[in-house]
Amino acid sequence: MTNLQALSLTPRDLNNITLLKSHGLSIVEVKISQVSFAKGQLLSNIKLPENTRVVCLIRNHKAIVELEATFLEEKDSVYLITDDEETVRHVFTL
Repeated sequence: MTNLQALSLTPRDLNNITLLKSHGLSIVEVKISQVSFAKGQLLSNIKLPENTRVVCLIRNHKAIVELEATFLEEKDSVYLITDDEETVRHVFTL
């Protein structure tokens, strides 16, 4: 786990984000709410749209990048890269 205070964006990071957008991709944050379908689900069991990848999960101000066996909890923030932001948001809020 990584302490969030150590994370910051550099000009190179901003260029990479711009490059992703130029290829039709977005970085999406989805917050898990009390009534979210995804709450309590194993992250690897959630069916994501094609061309979508989970980048990391933030829980209690710590980044989790080992996601294979992670169950989602209320207040988690899931960060994804996708070309289908609408479907991603729908999947996590059903």
